[in-house]
Amino acid sequence: MSVSGTTPSLISKLPARLTNFFARYPPQIYSSLARPEVPETAAAEATTPTAAGEESEGLPSPYTPNRDAKGHKPADPKAFSPSRALLYSDPKHPNPFLPKKNFRTGKWVSPRFGLRQQADLVKLAIRYNVEELLPPGRKSTEFKQTRREECGLRIKGTGIGQKVKGHKWERTMEARLEDRRKAMMEMPEMIRAWKQRGHGRGWKKWPKR
Repeated sequence: MSVSGTTPSLISKLPARLTNFFARYPPQIYSSLARPEVPETAAAEATTPTAAGEESEGLPSPYTPNRDAKGHKPADPKAFSPSRALLYSDPKHPNPFLPKKNFRTGKWVSPRFGLRQQADLVKLAIRYNVEELLPPGRKSTEFKQTRREECGLRIKGTGIGQKVKGHKWERTMEARLEDRRKAMMEMPEMIRAWKQRGHGRGWKKWPKR
């Protein structure tokens, strides 16, 4: 749906909440369709694989006992992000779904509509198939899909260089398996020494349960 394709008959069929919203924030100015397009160069740089992603194939198991590995570095807040590029706000017409900065005081002003109000408006707009006429925000379907494709499943400890704490038996499993392997390798020598010393006479190397 284009911004110019919105007719008075369509707006008249909308509920009062959406009608009042569009009357105060016209889609010709505030909708996501009026947002400038993202430069192709910036989008291409954001989608190119990094060296860290190429080296992630040969990483060890997340349950390794080595705890010297440090956590991954946080992303640069000034770097290009496809999801962040969707949250556009015109300086002349501030987006009511996004916070704005007061350059005189240096403080941020909260958005006109909170996240819960945004979610209600988006659900209502989806029901009447006019979501594209709303301003871009964090509760929009396009932002959520782009964010999910960009970040994936953000589970703590599963990133590059991170470790999952896990249970104690999981953290000590590899060490216990290594001790068990060494004991099995030394078992023939232990049996030979047991028989040589008279089946336990003066034997001090009793196995522990």
